[in-house]
Amino acid sequence: MTLKKPENTPDFDVLEFMRSLSPVHNEKYECATVADWTACWLLHYCNELKDSTKLEYQKTIHQHINRVLGKVMLNELSHEDVQLFINSLNMGVGIENKLSPKSIKNIHGVLHSCLKTAVDFGYINANPADKIRLPKKAIPEVRHLEPDILHKFLAAIQNHPKKALFTVSIFTGMREGEILALTWDCIRFDIGEIYLYRQLSNKNTENEYRFTSLKNGKTRTLRPAPFIIKLLKEQYDAANPDLSDFVFKNAKGEHYTHSALYNAFQRVMKRLRYQQHLRFHDLRHTYAVLSLLAGDDIKTLQMNLGHYSAAFTLDVYGHRNDLMMKQSADKMERLIHEQFPELLEPDDTESASM
Repeated sequence: MTLKKPENTPDFDVLEFMRSLSPVHNEKYECATVADWTACWLLHYCNELKDSTKLEYQKTIHQHINRVLGKVMLNELSHEDVQLFINSLNMGVGIENKLSPKSIKNIHGVLHSCLKTAVDFGYINANPADKIRLPKKAIPEVRHLEPDILHKFLAAIQNHPKKALFTVSIFTGMREGEILALTWDCIRFDIGEIYLYRQLSNKNTENEYRFTSLKNGKTRTLRPAPFIIKLLKEQYDAANPDLSDFVFKNAKGEHYTHSALYNAFQRVMKRLRYQQHLRFHDLRHTYAVLSLLAGDDIKTLQMNLGHYSAAFTLDVYGHRNDLMMKQSADKMERLIHEQFPELLEPDDTESASM
């Protein structure tokens, strides 16, 4: 039974009140179920999470963890139980469709963090979610605008009302939510930088957008090509907007929606009669590939894209397409001619110097 805080009573027991909020008390943890503990964990140990992240955790626990493991006693949950739970997600047992390796990894991450807290506070001796074998994550297929279609796309948007938006997306790699949230106070014309500190999201609501922190919780600063800053400055000078105004907005002065960007992008691609299905998000992939072609290293690309680690960036973009491989071969050929002439036949040396 939850205690009700009395009005202005100096003898109010704060600790007792806080204990009453939790379904798991220190003195009875041995008879707590996994469902009891997940409720306690969400209530007391997830307060520093973003609201959207906490909501995702709640969904994960309700739809998956408690569905399978909720009735198991916390101190009886075994390593085998967790492995069987993970296997069931991969096989689609008890659910409509089997889950992707990425989704399973995320679910395991929530469970592991929850049980780690139980270990830290002495509720269980070891974390049964340790050393679980997760399904291997397939290397994601990165789709982007190849050079030939990119040239056609840029030509097709010359008189498009979203020309600046598309161009900035292609040559900065900003996420869709970051583009939607961009306001003029983010643009530092004097030093040629774009400061990103929030995004617009409607992930957890029907049509209501709200500002949230960036995907990995960290702000970042972009230093795009001067051409992009010049493009934005021309747009700013033409409108002379308030600094709080959205950089890209509709006729009502409101930010665009995800569907507005998707539909506008698809209409352009349809006019180009491009057969492969691409998303607006693939403009971000296009930027990544262009950056590698321009000679950026993986660490620089990671920072510009706002990935949490260079290893992740390497996994996604470490491949090389035919053009990159050709450039690599050309660079090595030049190196051989410049540094190792003794390897070359006389005719090769003469042709290289011509």
